Amino acid sequence: MFEATKGLGSYRRLLAAVQPYRPIFLGSLLGMVALASTEWVLPALLRHLVDDEFGKDLGRYFLLLPVVLIVLFFTRGLMSYVANVGLNALANRVVMDLRAAMFRTLVALPTRFFDQRTAGEVISKFTFDVTQMTQAATNCLTVLVKDSFIIVALIAYLVYINGRLAVFLLLVAPPTAWIISKVSRRMRQLSHRLQGSMGAINAVIEEAIGGHRDIKIFGGQDYEIGRFERAINAARKFTMKVVSTNAATEPLVQACIALGVGLMVMLALREAARGSITRGDFVSFVTATAMLLPPIKRLTNMNENLQRGLAAADSVFALIDEPIERTEGKAPLAAIRGALEFRGVHAGYRDSPVLSEINLSINAGEAIAFVGPSGGGKTSLVNLIPRFYEPTEGEILLDGQPIAACDLRALRAQIAYVGQHVVLFNDTIYHNIAYGALRALPHAQVLAAADAAFVTEFVAPLPQGFDTEIGDKGLRLSGGQRQRLALARAILKDAPILILDEATSALDAESERRVQDALTKLRPGRTCLIIAHRLATIEGVDRVVVIEDGRILEQGTHGALLKRGGLYAKLHALQYESAERADF
Repeated sequence: MFEATKGLGSYRRLLAAVQPYRPIFLGSLLGMVALASTEWVLPALLRHLVDDEFGKDLGRYFLLLPVVLIVLFFTRGLMSYVANVGLNALANRVVMDLRAAMFRTLVALPTRFFDQRTAGEVISKFTFDVTQMTQAATNCLTVLVKDSFIIVALIAYLVYINGRLAVFLLLVAPPTAWIISKVSRRMRQLSHRLQGSMGAINAVIEEAIGGHRDIKIFGGQDYEIGRFERAINAARKFTMKVVSTNAATEPLVQACIALGVGLMVMLALREAARGSITRGDFVSFVTATAMLLPPIKRLTNMNENLQRGLAAADSVFALIDEPIERTEGKAPLAAIRGALEFRGVHAGYRDSPVLSEINLSINAGEAIAFVGPSGGGKTSLVNLIPRFYEPTEGEILLDGQPIAACDLRALRAQIAYVGQHVVLFNDTIYHNIAYGALRALPHAQVLAAADAAFVTEFVAPLPQGFDTEIGDKGLRLSGGQRQRLALARAILKDAPILILDEATSALDAESERRVQDALTKLRPGRTCLIIAHRLATIEGVDRVVVIEDGRILEQGTHGALLKRGGLYAKLHALQYESAERADF
């Protein structure tokens, strides 16, 4: 019952998406109805021909009947063209609108959504699921409207010829509807599972493309081929279950219809033998009955596409209905200084605690380095500041006001970020620096940021300079070049809070020194939060905060922590010894 209600709701929402294009929709429907309403004309002409004209001398109908047939089929062809082109234009517009609505939701979803789903699963909704919806919006609607009217028109004509015979065909409707309703639920469940399997296929492909170097180096080809073959085999199994279920339904429905048609023809022969109907009536009746079979068959087969389309609609609307980030805030954000305070902050992912009882005050303009063992919670802590995640307990203050009460876009406008895993876009070097809201900044300012991050020196020799396309995820640049590009973007933003998460990890020693010089010039007047594993890069910061197992273990200046002899001193000694061995 729930599945049926959910499917009906999805279908209503799909029809609601058609509302902006009602003229196209109504034009297509009129074309289909007009096409269906002419279906009875051919058996009616045959009836007249057999009863009144067949075997007679050539008369006025000698040329008229062929002309009528030509005009009839030309008109039907024109109406079919209008209906099909109009409906496909409508379907493509609806799909475009739904994809746009999905993407608008996608870019506004919280980070936790992406943590819980693979990229392939999400991409599958935009490609495979929407395609299934197209079939529901075009093929099913065409069959449902056109063939339903054809059946109604032909049955009405049969009743007109002989109502007693036509009633036998109506008797097969209840058992046919019962069979289809029983099958529909299983078809919907299988279609949902098929969509999940397509998402798994996309996920494997995406990982194979992104990790092709590691696959080759570590000999993972056979393993990945096995994963992919298992994914496509699962999709094949679900597809075949859908097909076999539909194939089992068809003969049952056809048997019910054949029983009604058989009884009707038998009785028609009996009526003809008694002289109750003419030869023309009999020929016309049998012809109209035969013309009923193709639309009935198409309506029976439509259930497979309909259930696939509705299952896809459930998936698409589920994404559109995902709760987006709460962006509204009451606290004004003007003339931000950058003072931060963590008060009793706890955080976790999927009920697993990551941060516990974080109490920390950061002065405006202070440079803070977060260090500690991997997995200790350093990145999780700084991710709370732009509200990629929300604390489970406690609060974070910016200049004395809770960031939870701030407008989200205004809050993030105060933050620049450079991560260890650089994110670049398939665009030019210039537009990767002046990205998003930064595109409105003057050209000279963009070039100055590029100079400060030492981007200009590797861009200058390129034939197209800053207009050079960098490829997917910046694959045409080296790792160090990509990181300098991301740093230039952060410099251009000139925000009061700067977050650097291993921002120089991909740079060689010379590039790192030069970028550190740029950062040294950038730090004054802004709050800098630096996550670093190489402790030699943070010796000039104002304070070091050591985090282990989600708790602040110690904090102080570089020198003070070395004298204390705690975890920081041990980490520093280990890195110093490792560096000496490497030099040796």
